[in-house]
Amino acid sequence: MTSSTAPAPAASLPNAKPASRADHRSEQRQRILGAAVACFSRDGFHGASMQKICAEAGMSPGALYRYFPSKESLIAAIAEGERSERLAFFDAVSKAPSVLDALTDCTAAMMEEGCLATARLGPEVMAEAIRNADLRAAVEPHEEESRVQLKAALANAVAQGEVDPALDLDTVVLLLQIIGDGVLLHHQLHPQWRLAERLPAFAQLVKRMLAPDAPVPAEAKA
Repeated sequence: MTSSTAPAPAASLPNAKPASRADHRSEQRQRILGAAVACFSRDGFHGASMQKICAEAGMSPGALYRYFPSKESLIAAIAEGERSERLAFFDAVSKAPSVLDALTDCTAAMMEEGCLATARLGPEVMAEAIRNADLRAAVEPHEEESRVQLKAALANAVAQGEVDPALDLDTVVLLLQIIGDGVLLHHQLHPQWRLAERLPAFAQLVKRMLAPDAPVPAEAKA
């Protein structure tokens, strides 16, 4: 190939942009976080050592520790990375014609097998947070933000007449979180239950629990 037909070096091409240091750091972070999710999901919080995460990411311990000094910092970064998805989830739910229908539909979408890898971390992280104050401090702000957003969505459902206004929404939010965590835990223990197939029954149960009391017919009062 002669010099007249050889491609120009990337730096001389008008649209060529060499990868910036920030881009490289972002790619490395995502590579590490992906490896951490895989290891935590497969081996649990204790079983997933930093050495295993290094091996999964294909990098040296020194390189990994420049980004994340501990497993707790990895969990915090995973939760922060999902924040935009959580915000979009609750925004869509709050604006829907039926808040409860949207809540169950979005939950069903999140429970698809492709999304469960990260969701499976929930029970594992909760169990470890009971005895690990650093981990609890890392995840609690995200838990609290989710509670605030869910309460706002349920307040819209009250305004729509879907939820009994006599219910204490803080208590409802707490109970729904407990139920959701239990569903995920039992899905890990019993994957043969086919979680997605049971969500319609779960949706009916939630609607009946939260629905306003039906008016008592006049003849029943007599």
